[in-house]
Parts: sequence; structure tokens; C-alpha cells
Amino acid sequence: MRNDPLTAGSDPTRLEELTSVQIADWFGRDPRILLPVGSCTQHGPCLPVGTDNQITERLAQAVCGRTGILLAPLLPFGVASREDLAQAGTAGLERKTLHRVLNELVESWERQGLEEVTLLTGNGNVRHIQALAMVLAKSVRVRSVDTRAIDVSRFINSGKPEYADEFEASLMLYLAPETVHRDGSAGEFPAEATEEKGRRIYEYLVERIVDRLNA
Repeated sequence: MRNDPLTAGSDPTRLEELTSVQIADWFGRDPRILLPVGSCTQHGPCLPVGTDNQITERLAQAVCGRTGILLAPLLPFGVASREDLAQAGTAGLERKTLHRVLNELVESWERQGLEEVTLLTGNGNVRHIQALAMVLAKSVRVRSVDTRAIDVSRFINSGKPEYADEFEASLMLYLAPETVHRDGSAGEFPAEATEEKGRRIYEYLVERIVDRLNA
């Protein structure tokens, strides 16, 4: 996995590495947390089923490193389509299940004095996005950020980002090139995907997410 220049010298603080005493102190100073929500979904013969997880987690690390927001552990499962569920390795939750899980996690932190939870995802499934958008809390501000809703058309030629396309392939060539199988199937790998394009997309996404959270 490639070193991340955007978090060099500013590594994120991770919830799972702190004691409850340290976390209580952290919440007292900065009552925010970011929860990356991924998925375990087929991405064709060229990209791993954990593509969404790897991209979302790396973006979350960079964003938290830049903003000082506490980073929660990745939730590695999301909503998957019926078509994807027929493919080996894909494992998904129902929309209502994901919604309930997220609600219960937010409620747990709300009771501890947290004031803002950001849900970050790169899974473009409509029902997945709906599950995040419907999360509510009594006092906590819940923000849902879908990286696929960020306009990256200036960097790609294939239009709106889709699964296993130029967008995702470029990001994976930059973030985790060892997991990419260019020879997965003849004609399957996006010919226009490049590592340099992935770097530019990644850095742009980080900037836009940071801007949104600082607004």
C-alpha cells in the first residue's frame, strides 16, 4: 500500500487505539467523529471486492489527519444489489439493517456527549445512500458524505463514476496497485485508468471533503 503524502506528519487519531478515559477527554475537547462506511462488493475481474473499503478508509484517514476529527473503525459492509450478491465474495446488508446499525452506533456516541458524526462512503448503491441519509439523532448532528456525489468529471473521460471503471481503477492504481489485476479479463480493465490520474482524483476528493466538513 502506497504511503499517503496527504497524511504525512498528520496521522489521524484512531478511536480503537485509545482507552475509554482518553476518548472521554477527547470528546470533551473535540466532540466529533468520522465513521467510514464501506462495502464488500464485486468489482469485476480486475479490482478486489474490498475496493470501496480501501478507497473510503484511505480518504477517511487523510480527512481526519487534516481536520483533527477522531477516526472510527471502518464499517466494511453496506448495501449490495441483487446482481452483485450473485457474484462470489459479495456480502451485503439490507437497507433497513444498515440504517439500524448506523442509528445504534450514533446513539451510543450521543450518550457519551458527542455532537457531530460524519458518515463517509463511496458505495454508490441508491439504497445504501438512503440508509445513511435517514440516520437521525436527538442532539447529534449527523452528516453524510458520498464521495461519488463529488464532481470529478474534470479528471475522467468516462462520465459519471461507476463500479470498476476509470475512476475506481485509477484510484486503486494509486492507493493499492498490488491489488489491481490489469490482466483480469481481456478488455475489462479501463484503458484510460492511470496511477497519476488516481493521485489527482484522490487529492481532489480529500480537499473537497475537508472543505465541506470545515464549512
